[in-house]
Amino acid sequence: MNGELLAYWEQGWEGQIAFAFSPENSHEIIFLENGHFLMIYGVDGEVLWSGTIKLVSRRFWDNHQLSAGIWSNTKQKGVSYAQWMAWFWEKPPLKASLKIEKMQ
Repeated sequence: MNGELLAYWEQGWEGQIAFAFSPENSHEIIFLENGHFLMIYGVDGEVLWSGTIKLVSRRFWDNHQLSAGIWSNTKQKGVSYAQWMAWFWEKPPLKASLKIEKMQ
């Protein structure tokens, strides 16, 4: 399915975000989980990243350079914390496609 990246947060989370996907023409929010396949597109349509989600713990010294007081305990394995956070905080949101394998 096609849609946009979403840095999801709720009041009371003290700036913590969750990595999510918002499908086109839907108000649904899908939180990214290990095993989902995600493709992230830049503003000109080029693929910035694609692969299977494997969220790992952020290291204590990992930081981002965003001018926002947001943070997460996780990041995508093999992608810097700063880059992963930036893709989800981009305005307007970056386009993406998500594939979720059905469990049998």
